[in-house]
Amino acid sequence: MPAIPHLGMAGADSPDGLRRFAAAMGEAYSDTGFAYVTGHGIPADVIAALFDASRRFHALPQAAKDAIAVNRHHRGYIASGVATDRASSVEAATRPNLSESFIKLSEAPPGREAWPLDGPNRWPDLPGFREAVTAFEAAAEPVARRLLAAMALGLGAAPERLHRLFDPPTVWLRLLRYPRRPADAPADRYGSAPHTDFGCLTLLLQDESGGLEVRAAGGDWIAAPPVDGALLVNTGDVVPVWSGGRWRSTPHRVVNPPDRDRYSIAYFFDPSPDARIAPLGGSAGASTGPPPFRFGDHVMAQLDATYAYRRETR
Repeated sequence: MPAIPHLGMAGADSPDGLRRFAAAMGEAYSDTGFAYVTGHGIPADVIAALFDASRRFHALPQAAKDAIAVNRHHRGYIASGVATDRASSVEAATRPNLSESFIKLSEAPPGREAWPLDGPNRWPDLPGFREAVTAFEAAAEPVARRLLAAMALGLGAAPERLHRLFDPPTVWLRLLRYPRRPADAPADRYGSAPHTDFGCLTLLLQDESGGLEVRAAGGDWIAAPPVDGALLVNTGDVVPVWSGGRWRSTPHRVVNPPDRDRYSIAYFFDPSPDARIAPLGGSAGASTGPPPFRFGDHVMAQLDATYAYRRETR
């Protein structure tokens, strides 16, 4: 059975260390598309505080969560049963995901022409919640940018070429709760149906409950349990385009555990809405990847196909 590789990020802040890490990334993401990354530098207490904030949020009365229900800017509380992965290229879902979440997006920079998701974030009335979110994001962004620089080198492109597509980045933070799986649940009742992520990089933290599965290149589903001190990092749909199909956007799913709730934190680091996603110069020799697209258009198509609230508010 294939295993998810482990990558050490310590030392990647030096040019030589970054090149070594880039080579390891190239091997991991052309084969598996997922890797456990240690040595990332996000403090353990910052992670613990965000998990605590997430649990406290999800323990709020339903009315308090509904008060910040997700709006047309895709910010706020997403209730269980409102997201169905109809647009998945892996397995078109017929049942909604069995999960609920809080989602926050990056603020629009001054002077940017309005994008449909630009708008204020929605915050719960919960002491310390906003501070825990802000602290985690401040620690996670430098990690994402270092991963991005290594990705560029691994794809044979100058890091500046890739960084320009993230000026500014589209950053999403999602705090998820997966309720325990009912005993009589059908086989296709997922916490998150099989899908690929539609962006660039996903930095994932999860509790010890298990349930996340990754589809290996050979088609088998393999467990992706948490590893102490590690981020589980995967690449999304823009990466096969940049790499001409050499790097993967790997399908994954969540099967909720039957005996406990599952909590996870997903930090998505994606290009600017106006970024044109096309093969990078260093990947020009490969032509098996998806065709180019504008990232913002891709995002809106995915959200419109997945979330019931978007069909109700358009």
